[in-house]
Amino acid sequence: MLVEKAKNYYANHNYNCGEAILLAANDVYQLGLSQEDTKLVAGFGGGMGVGGTCGALAGSLAVIGKKYIEKKSKETAGFRERCGDLTVKFKNAFGSTECSVIKGEYHTEEARCLNAIEKAAKVLQDFIEEIDGGWNQEEEVRVSLEEITRLKAFGFLHNKGTNNFNARIITKNGTVTSEEMDCIQQAAKLYASGRVALTTRLTIEVIGVRYEAAEDFRNYIAKAGLKTGGTGSKVRPVVSCKGTTCQYGLIDTYDLALKLHERFFEGYHEVKLPHKFKIAVGGCPNNCVKPSLNDLGIVGQKIPNFDSNLCHGCKKCGIVNNCPIKTAQVKDGKLDMTPDCNHCGRCIGKCPFHAVTEGTYGYKVFIGGRWGKKVAHGKPLEKIFSSEEEVMSIVEKAILLFREQGQTGERFADTIERIGFENVQSQLLGDELLERKDEIIGAQVHMVGGATC
Repeated sequence: MLVEKAKNYYANHNYNCGEAILLAANDVYQLGLSQEDTKLVAGFGGGMGVGGTCGALAGSLAVIGKKYIEKKSKETAGFRERCGDLTVKFKNAFGSTECSVIKGEYHTEEARCLNAIEKAAKVLQDFIEEIDGGWNQEEEVRVSLEEITRLKAFGFLHNKGTNNFNARIITKNGTVTSEEMDCIQQAAKLYASGRVALTTRLTIEVIGVRYEAAEDFRNYIAKAGLKTGGTGSKVRPVVSCKGTTCQYGLIDTYDLALKLHERFFEGYHEVKLPHKFKIAVGGCPNNCVKPSLNDLGIVGQKIPNFDSNLCHGCKKCGIVNNCPIKTAQVKDGKLDMTPDCNHCGRCIGKCPFHAVTEGTYGYKVFIGGRWGKKVAHGKPLEKIFSSEEEVMSIVEKAILLFREQGQTGERFADTIERIGFENVQSQLLGDELLERKDEIIGAQVHMVGGATC
């Protein structure tokens, strides 16, 4: 695309070589330049008027400056080296950087320097693709296994067959500010491929961070209060659905997820576990974030308050008709919502005789879920919890139990299966684990956990 646009600007719109390259790059890479800005490179045409450095090369270097410098060239890591690399590639392609030499081979009376423009644009295009898209091109791996392991602890995941890494940036439940987004964008441009990906657990990965730039990358995003991490055998970043704003949400998922993040992802950051421990918060039984497939999942509840005295046993029952999972039935002249009601609350207010007008909000907690090569569906604890404080206590006790009674390398689902769900549930509903918290956390166990990413 860059090549064709550069040729068009040169051949059909009467721009010189430097202007044509810059205008084409502005279109393709969205550099944000105005038509007036192209005048800045007009003087480079014709080798600066004396057959010196080729204007197409000068225009290409201007593109690199606009695309990769944030504020100042001297404050942009690797910028000088990139300019040198591009100049070398240009010289290798043409045999010279001098307009007088290049013109002697590529200029014709009819097409002027169109063939040189085409070739210069291709050199620039390939160079930018190498920078922005070269994160997955295999090369000789110079980074040692020890360094790959060390960087993984800081949230840098090795791109196989390369000397590059994905930098996993921690978000608080997937939310970032516009200032943080700007910082991530610039960091991706300065130190990596320019590509950014979202993970299934709502963290952000910057793709293709160069090995030698890893520390500079961390320091750069720290200016916006951002950190890399989210790996290892420990509590992982908490995820939730958008229950806070969703029409079906029964609890403030963003707020609860943030509290869990601060107390357990951050507060337990140095606590080593047998394996990774994932937490998810769902706003309602729709289970969009799949809480039951996490080590611990929380689901918002709204338990219908049914007044049987007001039930008329209607043949066309408003509660039955509005039950999305079809568990409500009229039996022997009365509404029956047990035993399979999932407490979504969708039926509340649907009875014309006010038999179900209100509901009690709460939290259902699942334990022992997982997905991957082995899948386990978490089981709900028998109690529906009525407060955030109760839920936070259950989460803490689950982590303590896993640390104390889990075997290194096994997931929480394996621990529950090995020692029994009823046993685990009994401990979580009691207080003994919290009473032994300092002892459990202080134990020298799980120094090398089972998590590999």
